[in-house]
Amino acid sequence: MKCSTEEIKEMRGFQFFVNNCDKDDLYKRISDIKSLSDSSGKTYILRLAESNYFRFELLFIPNTVTLISVATARGTNNINLRDFESLDDLISLSCCVSTNEQLREASKNFLNERTNEAEIVDLFSQKEEFEVNTDCSKVKWNEIKFPETVEGKWNTTELATVGKLSLKALAGQIKFLAISTERPQNSIKFTNFERFSSLCCFLNLVKKKLDECPAIVEAIKPFLTQEKKRRSRKQ
Repeated sequence: MKCSTEEIKEMRGFQFFVNNCDKDDLYKRISDIKSLSDSSGKTYILRLAESNYFRFELLFIPNTVTLISVATARGTNNINLRDFESLDDLISLSCCVSTNEQLREASKNFLNERTNEAEIVDLFSQKEEFEVNTDCSKVKWNEIKFPETVEGKWNTTELATVGKLSLKALAGQIKFLAISTERPQNSIKFTNFERFSSLCCFLNLVKKKLDECPAIVEAIKPFLTQEKKRRSRKQ
């Protein structure tokens, strides 16, 4: 699959905000944000990359582990991940779903896709093009079966899984597809099937940037497992 920051509208305006690959400096900067979050009791969000539609961030929640967050640029449509292995699974699932032609055709009768969305463009942008070849051998596919709409109730079917992530179809007040963790509410939702390929391309470009600067990954990892030690109760 070909990815382009010019031809794919959700990829336009791509920026990677890490321009320093010194591990010690990166660790200190991240540690300062984590300390600020813990001391203030406020959630902090650190932007690492974004396009006109997607964001790749670190989510600092006070006094608990830091999370990797993949979100849309507007609203609260986001999935939070605990490690980089789950990020790889998200890349794999989004890419493999986007290239599953049988699922694509079947979803046309399920999703009510909007075609009148505004086009976001930039005066100046840097064009990047690359090919994505995804190994789908780890994806477990289930029967393509979409839930029926029942008034006052949400119905769901599971279409595919990889690692701790799953692709589900949901029908209620609206119909959409979602990639979720083991906690169903922790999910990124899609009402447009083409967004799977856009997310695939966005995350592959993020992955490419991370691979070019491994120090940022090494600086982040300790915060994904670090929890503030519980204070012992006073006797």
